[in-house]
Amino acid sequence: NARCISYLTIENRGPIPRQLRPLMGDWVFGCDICQDVCPVNRKAQPGVFNAESADNRRGTQKNSRVNGFLDLVELLEMSEDDFRSRFAGTPIMRAKRAGMQRNACVALGNLGLALKDSGAAVPALGRVLRRGEPLVRSHAAWALGRIGGPAAAALLSEAAATEIEPDVLEEIQLAFTEICERIANSTLPVRHSGFRRNPEPPSNGRILATKPLDSGFRRNDGPI
Repeated sequence: NARCISYLTIENRGPIPRQLRPLMGDWVFGCDICQDVCPVNRKAQPGVFNAESADNRRGTQKNSRVNGFLDLVELLEMSEDDFRSRFAGTPIMRAKRAGMQRNACVALGNLGLALKDSGAAVPALGRVLRRGEPLVRSHAAWALGRIGGPAAAALLSEAAATEIEPDVLEEIQLAFTEICERIANSTLPVRHSGFRRNPEPPSNGRILATKPLDSGFRRNDGPI
């Protein structure tokens, strides 16, 4: 099922459809919704995750931090070597680093400013927007558009000046327009937001012409 969260976060190797991203919440690897609502499971007793027992079954302690919590910002910062060292021998390797970073971008975009460490999320998204794989860059742009604010808009504008991938440029355009429209529709005076109603495009002139307008992991603030 192409609308299944487990499929989208694990098996899908391409972009997550834009219309489905807001529906995914903070799921980044699989989900338990089907298990939660299945009538067969109504009488099932809730399970308890024991990280130490899981490590003992694997015969190793190196993955003891894979315990139902994921730091989304840390996930965005991981190199390929870091990712393999952290998740080797776990099901998360199925999604691969690019897939997990794509998923982290979507979760951060959905959490937005409600995220406890949103101050760290925007710079981290900006870094992967500059140097991540194209798949990750496009979803980072989307997340910045969802979070909004002057810092996010500035990162999008800077990235547009050097981006060469058409799909990523399109995501940057849409994200920047979303921020500008949100500001234009705000009841606050525009001067307080740090933006003009008709922002000037970057020097390359390529974008930003605006017009009025317990198998899954979540984020890091709660166990499965």
